[in-house]
Amino acid sequence: MSTVRYNMIGPVDVPEETNSGLVLLPTNTTLIAMPFKGKDGPRRPEILPKEAIKSTENIMEHVQPEIKVKIKTGNPENSEVTETVRFRDGVQAFSPKTIKKNSPLLRRLEAEFEASEALVDRVDKNAQFRKALDDPKARLAIIAAFKQIIGELEASLPSEEEG
Repeated sequence: MSTVRYNMIGPVDVPEETNSGLVLLPTNTTLIAMPFKGKDGPRRPEILPKEAIKSTENIMEHVQPEIKVKIKTGNPENSEVTETVRFRDGVQAFSPKTIKKNSPLLRRLEAEFEASEALVDRVDKNAQFRKALDDPKARLAIIAAFKQIIGELEASLPSEEEG
């Protein structure tokens, strides 16, 4: 049981100390599950079948929460993409790692970021390449070679019409 001290500005709750040095915290095992329907969603509680309330995973499987989001791509040709993010498998579904895993666009962007980060790291650690970038003529030749490689890669990728 905790006590409340009133000899300070405002009441201060002093938790009870245990023998092991831990503080006893009040516990609450109530789970409130509400569907993600936005401002137009129902506001009355829904009675769920018993098999759906055995765990958080069961509740999420029954309710199947999802939300449509608009993601800015930074691409001038397609500046915004609308995706439906689905939440399954319990509370961990709301972690950034799981959200990225469940979004094709975010997975692709993360892969592109990691690839570019690895390339920058390799360039940064390559002394000969860094020295070549300091020479204006060599830098122009490197940029021209990169542009040629990019052009060849773009030509080799299937277009949206093909597939």
